[in-house]
Amino acid sequence: MKGLIVTEKRCKLDERKRCTRRRKSWKLTLASVGACITLLATSSAGSSGTFQLIGKGQGLPSDEFCRAAVGTDTLEPRPSNSAFNHTTPSASFLAAYKSAIIADGGLGTSLLERVDGQYTGTTDGVLKWASCKWGFDEDVTRATAVNESHWNQAGIGDIDNGISLGILQVKARDFPATCPAVAASQKTAKVVDPNCYSYRSTAFNADYKLAQQRVCFEGDVNYLTERVPAAGYPTYPHGTPDQMMWGCVGWWFSGGWFDAGSLTYIGQVQGYLKARPWLHDVFSLAS
Repeated sequence: MKGLIVTEKRCKLDERKRCTRRRKSWKLTLASVGACITLLATSSAGSSGTFQLIGKGQGLPSDEFCRAAVGTDTLEPRPSNSAFNHTTPSASFLAAYKSAIIADGGLGTSLLERVDGQYTGTTDGVLKWASCKWGFDEDVTRATAVNESHWNQAGIGDIDNGISLGILQVKARDFPATCPAVAASQKTAKVVDPNCYSYRSTAFNADYKLAQQRVCFEGDVNYLTERVPAAGYPTYPHGTPDQMMWGCVGWWFSGGWFDAGSLTYIGQVQGYLKARPWLHDVFSLAS
C-alpha cells in the first residue's frame, strides 16, 4: 500500500453505534479538495456518464438491465483489481448475508436484501453497474471511490477502529454481514477469509455501499431526523433530490447530516467530480 496518510474521523451509523474511525487519504490530491465546495445545482451537472440520479420512490433498474447497459467497459486504471473484479459472492454467503440483514430488521431491509455483487468486469464497469442498479450518478460514484481508496479494492483503512475495506471502504464492525471474520476478530489478516466479500469482491463492495446510500436517500435512516444541519442546509429527509444525494454521500463519512465533517468530505468528492482524475494517465500511476 503506497502513499497512505492516516487521519481520524468520527461517525454514528445508527442510534446504537458510536465509533471513532481512522481513514486513509492519498498523496495524489487536488489543491482544492480541502475546502468545502458549494453543492452542485444538480447531481448531473457536468456529468459525462450514462447513469444519473433516480428520484426517491421511483423504480430502480434490474440487475440484468444494468449489466447489459454497462456493456463492454474497457476503462481500467487499476489492473491490480482484476482478481477482485472477477470474484462474486457464493450462494451460501448470500444466504447468510440476507438472513443477517433480515434479523437486523431495520428500515431499508428490502433494499439491502437486493445486494448480491453479481457482476464482473473492469473497475470502472463495476462502479457504473452499481450506480445504475441503485440509481446514482456514476460520476459521483467514481469521485467517491477516488476519495475513499483511489479505486483500490485492496485498500484497508480504519485500522484498530473498525477496519474499513475495499474500494468504497465498507466498515466491517458496523456492517458485520459483509465480512463476518473481520467484524468478529478486528484483525486485518482475516480479509483472506472466503466469506469476506466486502474485501474479496469489488462488485459486492460497491453494491453494498450504494444500497446503503439509497436507504439514506429514501429517508430511512431515522436518527438523522434528530440531527441539526449546518446553516443553510435542509433537515433530514426534506431536501431536494440533489441535496439528499449529497447529504447521503457525506453521511457515509461522518455519520451525520450536513455537519462539518460531512461538508468537508462532500467538498473533496466534488473536487474529484470536477477534475475527473480517472480519465487522466497519471491516475493509473498513483495506485
